[in-house]
Amino acid sequence: MKTKLFVLIPLLICSYVLQAEILSLSLFEAIQKKMVKVDIRGLGYSSENSHGHYGKCITMNITNLVSQALQLNVETGRRLTCVYDSIQDMMVAKNEMFALGPNGSSDFTISAFCTQKHDRSPSETSHFTLDGMSEGYLHELSLLIESLGCFDNTGQNAVWVLTDSISPDQISGEDAAKVKKLKEFVVYAVSHMKEEKTVGFIYDYSFPDKTEKGFTLKGEINWDMPYSGLVSLTIYDNHNQKVKVLFDERLYKSGFQTFDYNLADLKLKENELYWLRVDGCGKRLKEVAVKMD
Repeated sequence: MKTKLFVLIPLLICSYVLQAEILSLSLFEAIQKKMVKVDIRGLGYSSENSHGHYGKCITMNITNLVSQALQLNVETGRRLTCVYDSIQDMMVAKNEMFALGPNGSSDFTISAFCTQKHDRSPSETSHFTLDGMSEGYLHELSLLIESLGCFDNTGQNAVWVLTDSISPDQISGEDAAKVKKLKEFVVYAVSHMKEEKTVGFIYDYSFPDKTEKGFTLKGEINWDMPYSGLVSLTIYDNHNQKVKVLFDERLYKSGFQTFDYNLADLKLKENELYWLRVDGCGKRLKEVAVKMD
């Protein structure tokens, strides 16, 4: 019995150490932290997938740049932007997991959907960058498609209803129940998208301090991070000219964020409109307008 215990204990310790050395994070975050190098391309037509714009149509070569084992995932709804304007941008169709050993490299194939119906399908020479997450009803649709397992033409046409305004009647498939659920969702989404008003900007009604030399501005700006990523905060004048970069590509975690700014050293002109813009996660997270009067 003692001999068995002596053998078991080292095995348990070894197992614990190995698990502790594996770092789990999203592929997007790993790229931002320069922990991996990724080459993303279209797969083209293959025996595995007869369509270049949906299904198993994207290949990734991922190289681990650190001496630590990584467990990575790419999320459902994550956007893939093609470096060529004539090639369709894509959206990840379902959550995918990748495992890489220390300094290891491997190829992975993932499922995706086209989000630009009238552009050309990706080929083996089409390069992509991993971009921000899809938003609103499109993101909700991507999760619904994943739950239904509709990674075929049924799911693709549902995506095009929201991205390219095709008719919901073009959604078809062998499973009538799944088709019905997708049609009901996109009809609901389209009707509400038409009703919702686009928010232009939010005015900051705080009162700037006026001095003999002009206006100075102090305050707090807040925004919500959908996931961890790099953020920049910049002030522009009303002619879209950059006035000052408050910070550039600072890493923030997901969740509600605030930043206290002080533009005491900046000469802001009377009766002029200025814009504070928070950019990150592949989109504009907040835009605030401030009038100097």
